[in-house]
Amino acid sequence: MKSLFLALLLMTILSSSLTAKDNFEFKKENKILMKNDKIVEKLIEKVNNNTFIIDLEEIKIVGVKIHFSAESRGALTDFGTNAVRTVGQKYIKNGTVKIISDLLKIENPQIIGARVNVEGDGVFYFVIGVIVENFDNIPDYLPEYTVKITCPAKRYTRMDINETKNPMKSGYDGQMQADEYFIGDFRKDTKYIYDKTGVAFNTFDEYGEFQAKYEPIKIPKTESEKFDSIVMRVVTLPDILCSCSMTGPDDEEFVIFKYFNIQDQIFPLDSAKMYNDDYYGFPYEKNDITYACFGSRVSSFDGLPDIVEKITIKGGIYLHISQLEFNGDNPSIPYDIAFNHIDKLFLKDNPDYDRDFTKHVIARFRQANCASVFVPLILKSVK
Repeated sequence: MKSLFLALLLMTILSSSLTAKDNFEFKKENKILMKNDKIVEKLIEKVNNNTFIIDLEEIKIVGVKIHFSAESRGALTDFGTNAVRTVGQKYIKNGTVKIISDLLKIENPQIIGARVNVEGDGVFYFVIGVIVENFDNIPDYLPEYTVKITCPAKRYTRMDINETKNPMKSGYDGQMQADEYFIGDFRKDTKYIYDKTGVAFNTFDEYGEFQAKYEPIKIPKTESEKFDSIVMRVVTLPDILCSCSMTGPDDEEFVIFKYFNIQDQIFPLDSAKMYNDDYYGFPYEKNDITYACFGSRVSSFDGLPDIVEKITIKGGIYLHISQLEFNGDNPSIPYDIAFNHIDKLFLKDNPDYDRDFTKHVIARFRQANCASVFVPLILKSVK
C-alpha cells in the first residue's frame, strides 16, 4: 500500500524550470538585494537561480481582505492552480488596488498579496493591496473590506516566478512548481523549513502577474519542530461517493492521468457540480488485488457513465493531516507523518485513539495547493 501511494505522489510532482538570468539586482558590496524602494532584502544565500535566502525588513500592507477555502474556490469560480493570482488580478484590473494607492498618494506602488489567519487545508485570508511606509493618516474612505496588516521582519526565502515565460527574467514556470519545491527539495537543499510565525506573500506586477513568492523560514531546533507547520484534527467523515478511475499493479497507464482524460464527461453532471476539483486518491481491494484509484467526489452515482468506477469511501473517525504552507498538491509530508511519525506526533499524546487498519489512508487534492491526507482512527472506548 505504501509503495502504491509513493508512486502516486512522485508522479504528481512537476519539475521546475531554471533559467540563467536573474531579474533582481545584486549589491555585492553590502549584500543588499533590492527590487525597489518598497522591499529591501539582505542576501544570505543563493540556493539556485530562482531561489534566495534573505533577511527581510518589516513590511506594512494596506489592502482588501478576501476569505479563501475549498468552498470559495469551487466550481463557480474554477480558479484552479492560480486561485490567488486570479483573485489578485481581479482587484488589480478592476481598479481597486489603484484606488488604494491613489488615496494613499503612493508613487510606483509595489502590489502585494499576503496570506493571513492561515488555518491549514487551504483555508486563509488573502490581502491584496500595496506596501506602505506606515499607517499614519490612513483615510476611512477606502474600498470595502480594506485592512492593515504587518509582515514582521524575518528570514524568508524568495522564489522568483515567470509564468509568462519572459526571456528577460528567470523564475519557476508557475506558483505550483515553486510551492512543490518549497515543501520538497528546498528542505533537502537547505537547512530551513516554513516558519508559521511569519506571513507568506506574493508580489505582483501592474498586470496581475506573479513576480515572486516569499515564504518565512527558520532552522528547526528539534526533530518535532520539523513538523510544526502541520495541522492535525480529528474529524468524522461521512461516506464519500467517488467517481474514479482504477488501475491494477501491472497497468502501464497512470491512474491520475487516466481520470483526467475522462473527467470532462463527469464535471457537467448535476451529481458532480458541487465537488469539481475535489479529488481523492486511495487503494482499493477487489478479488485479492490492490488497485490504485483516483477520482472526484459526487453527490450520487445516478447518471454516471460506465467509463468510471463507482466506489464509496467509508466514513468514520479520521485524523486529517494538512499543512499551513501551500504544498502544490504534493502530500508527501502529511503522507510521511501518516506512515512514519503518527505514533510520536499524535497517538502518544492522544491515548483514546488508535489506528483503524480496516480502512485505508485517503489522500485529498484540492485546487493544486492544499493536498492533505486522512488517517482512519478508532476511538478505543467504542471499539
